[in-house]
Amino acid sequence: MKSFSLKALLLLTTFALVGAQGAYALTDQEAMEDGMMPIEEYAMAEMKAVLTPGLNSEGVAEAVRNHRLVIAVNKAAKGKGAQTLTMYENGVEILKEKISTGREKEEKAKSGRTYFSTTPKGFFRPTKIYRDYLSYTWNAPMPNAVFFIGGIALHATTKSHYKELGTRASGGCVRMIHESSLLLREKVMDTGLGSSPGQFKVVNEAKGRNRITNNSVSVNQLNRNTGDLLASKVSSWDTVIIVYEE
Repeated sequence: MKSFSLKALLLLTTFALVGAQGAYALTDQEAMEDGMMPIEEYAMAEMKAVLTPGLNSEGVAEAVRNHRLVIAVNKAAKGKGAQTLTMYENGVEILKEKISTGREKEEKAKSGRTYFSTTPKGFFRPTKIYRDYLSYTWNAPMPNAVFFIGGIALHATTKSHYKELGTRASGGCVRMIHESSLLLREKVMDTGLGSSPGQFKVVNEAKGRNRITNNSVSVNQLNRNTGDLLASKVSSWDTVIIVYEE
């Protein structure tokens, strides 16, 4: 088992010293919609993740043994498995490719409030699925968006951003190529009521946003830091999304 005490100590002493590294001149609403976390919320979430031993390749392996569909996102900046997404179905790897996760930088909104462009660590269930999703902040399409916490989603990026895959480049979402995002969305839907016609509905929720409905099922919630199943139920999909850094 790995020890996190030294890293935890370093984080405690450096959070207050990190300077702003980006300037996107967003409003608070735009920053939140893009998935950015207020800096104080980021610090608390990071500390919990650092002190939890399950957010690593061992935790991924255990989840793969115990769950039907597992999507593992390694958001490390460098290393053997850095900036990769791996999807497992019934214990078998069915997809592995380069992605782009959050820039991991402090970025100030127009209000002066500081946000962190991070892809949060943890074990998650999908929360919403869209066939088409438009980011109003950037006027950018996000096809096959599978949201899993707040404004953070797995989704296709535009071809102009393909060259960035394999690097930290987003506001917090997990970007991937279109073909793989479609496979991922359909696999997640299959852990609900299915991805065949008649097993779901597409609702025009807002301009450029077509949401998948009538597809989720009741599943146990997950402990975000350990991946343990909780007694409480949630309307979601029988999918586990793991974001870790190793």
